[in-house]
Amino acid sequence: MASTLTFLSSFRRFLADERGAFAVMFGVMAIVLVALGGAVVDYVTLEQGRNRAQLALDAAALALQPRVFEDDFDQAEVQELAQAFLNERIGRSDVVAEIVTTRGNEEEGSLYFQARIKVPTIFVALVGVPELDAAIESEATRKKLALEVVMVLDNSGSMKDENRMTNLIDAAKCATYILMYTAVQDAGKNNSTCVPTADADLVEDVRIGIVPFTMFVNVGASNANAAWIDRTGASSIHFDNFDNDDDEDRLVLTSGTYSFPTRQTLLAATGQTWRGCVDSRPHIKTGSEPSEYLDTDDSLPVSGDTLFVPQFSPDLASGTGGNNYINNTTAIIHSTYLNTIGWGTANADSPAVCDRPAQGATRCNIEEQRTKSNGTWGKEVLTKGTVSSSSPINFVSNTLYPNAFYGRLPPNCACRSGITYTSWTGSGNTQTRTGYCGSFVPFGLSTRELQERVCKYHQGIGTQGFSSGPNADCTRTAILPLTNVPKTVIDTIGGMTAEGGTNIHEGAAWGFRALTPTEPFTEGGAFEDKSIKKVMIIMTDGENTDYNLSNYCNDAMRTLNGKCYNTAYGFPYNSRNASTTSTSGGNVNRLGIMNASNAQLVEQMNQRTADTCANAKAAGIEIYTIGLATNKVSQSTTEVVQAMLRGCASTADKAEFPEASSDLKDEFAEIANELSALRLAL
Repeated sequence: MASTLTFLSSFRRFLADERGAFAVMFGVMAIVLVALGGAVVDYVTLEQGRNRAQLALDAAALALQPRVFEDDFDQAEVQELAQAFLNERIGRSDVVAEIVTTRGNEEEGSLYFQARIKVPTIFVALVGVPELDAAIESEATRKKLALEVVMVLDNSGSMKDENRMTNLIDAAKCATYILMYTAVQDAGKNNSTCVPTADADLVEDVRIGIVPFTMFVNVGASNANAAWIDRTGASSIHFDNFDNDDDEDRLVLTSGTYSFPTRQTLLAATGQTWRGCVDSRPHIKTGSEPSEYLDTDDSLPVSGDTLFVPQFSPDLASGTGGNNYINNTTAIIHSTYLNTIGWGTANADSPAVCDRPAQGATRCNIEEQRTKSNGTWGKEVLTKGTVSSSSPINFVSNTLYPNAFYGRLPPNCACRSGITYTSWTGSGNTQTRTGYCGSFVPFGLSTRELQERVCKYHQGIGTQGFSSGPNADCTRTAILPLTNVPKTVIDTIGGMTAEGGTNIHEGAAWGFRALTPTEPFTEGGAFEDKSIKKVMIIMTDGENTDYNLSNYCNDAMRTLNGKCYNTAYGFPYNSRNASTTSTSGGNVNRLGIMNASNAQLVEQMNQRTADTCANAKAAGIEIYTIGLATNKVSQSTTEVVQAMLRGCASTADKAEFPEASSDLKDEFAEIANELSALRLAL
């Protein structure tokens, strides 16, 4: 009993004893206190991981944002790329980041990412929290601008009508100012051109190019030696409409050291300067799409038919067309009488420089006749002129002009000078005599030979107007490549002149090429850079035109060449000419064929315009079209022209058809204001 009482007393004293209680409680609370104190360290670690992940996510958003403008934008694919970017940039195995949401908006130009990160803990793990997580998000917004705009502007002769050119110049200037400056105002004083305000700033990343067009497009005379210009005759169309040996039934491009003269050589021989226009490339397939041809796309000009051939409009055979610019200043002996014996008249196609020079046994034997009337002998008449069969052929001579080639002997001949005569013989009122000369005039040549002979260009020609000479109908104002200098753009627009025909196809093709980053003009940004918006504005006062019409030329011209004028496509005679013995042959498709009607030629031009626009749009170019006065077209119908221009535009609402040229400013300003709304927004 006593022992029991002793135990109970001791137990009561133990329960009442507070000594060591703090130590026990501290032991229990120590774990919690350490966890709470270490939480600061764990939180700092989380924040460091989150900051690192945020920077990585921001970088991924900025790098991948241009993807939202791609037609095949795939959110899952972009998220996968961003995840890889995030992992690489964080560079820590203890920080796990996972992108959970991706959204792309092309219209807004935005790319949004949301991610969650997880960081392992050290201290709070002691209380059952092994990791901490957090959400991060990033959005990059950049609308499509830098802006590249090329205005393709009709400079044809009909633009003189109804103040069309004046209003076009004002409208294009106004659009330029709207696009390149932050604010514009009316110029005042009856001037419809808007101008920058006094406090307006130049807008960054806006560049404008100008492509004036008529029947041709002028690529700039300063590009004469550019690598993309055919300087050697590499293109199959380079020698169209030229022949060197007065023989249309054979082709001699080389013979020993001789080589056929290039267009540049012939241009220099005339004493004229190349104005800067080029022919359209041949219509040769380049890709699998129905629209892809050398003359409708931006294939690199590196060799052969891909190169651009400088324009050289031929001197037409006398009596067959209007572009006759070779003058025969030295009369041929007896020229008055040549036609009486069926040899054709002496004309501008047979200048002295085209004579066959004395070379070895070269000889023209002539026979003349005279008749006495009232006791007086009349003027002698040439009755025969035959070439000696011993005259040499296929030789090169520099006697009359450099590197001249002389092929077959002509059917007939005449002497210009240096005749050695026999005495007159015969009785009564008629006498004859013979003679010969070493250097002679070839006669009996066909009309085509007279048109194509290159010798006549070596006598030089005088100053030519817009529609005559080797530069006939070449647009006076050259292409202005993309530039960010407003004055250069304004000066180019102000220098435009209304002359010549209308070739919308060539204008559109060069507008397309001016927006590319590759030759012939390299100022355009890369198509892969989706932050660049590329725009082409095509303005015309109506329709594609061609001229196989009796009210523009005579039947002889149409029968010889297939139409009235040489254009960027040459003549229909040059197109699909299967001859293997003519410089105009080779079965290359240019435009039309011989005997094609005017409607067929225009229809092909319309199709090539549509193909060019299709190729440009496929490359990523947005197209606006403005068809002025399409209600007054004559070679097509209003419905055909409007359908072509509407189909050319990126969407139907981007095609406008004002009837009055005074409406052009509003049309151009509306387009410019729409584009200006897309300026860079970050």
